[in-house]
Amino acid sequence: MTDRDSPRNTLLLWAPVALGALGIMVSGYLSFKRLTGGRLVCTRWAQCDVVNSSPYAAIGGVPVAYIGWAGYLVLFGLAAAAVRAQGLRRRQALLTGFILSVGGLLFSIYLTYLEVFVIEALCSWCVASAIIILLLALIGGLNLRRAA
Repeated sequence: MTDRDSPRNTLLLWAPVALGALGIMVSGYLSFKRLTGGRLVCTRWAQCDVVNSSPYAAIGGVPVAYIGWAGYLVLFGLAAAAVRAQGLRRRQALLTGFILSVGGLLFSIYLTYLEVFVIEALCSWCVASAIIILLLALIGGLNLRRAA
């Protein structure tokens, strides 16, 4: 067994698949609620409905939750492709996933700024998504470095 095939490296390759699936579930729930209406299940400290119904919850008429759902679908697909691929194709999938996850992280930082300083309310689902995309970017960077 080479270092590249070690259980740790295998776990690091599979982590973005799991995180992508988790992101799909979180953003999928927000997308579903945005589409169907109704109150979001939320923690006591958060005001999820305030955030989800704010003018900042959509960009150009497209709900941010839909954008997140589409982004997580792409990241999940790239992560799954990286697990199956070898060599250059793996590195390409890892690089693309890393670049997109960093873009998603920057977008998430902007949205968190809006929550804290403009809307003055937090959404626990949005915080969960921010943590997921942060982990995707960090692990994506590690995977990319190991694949080099």
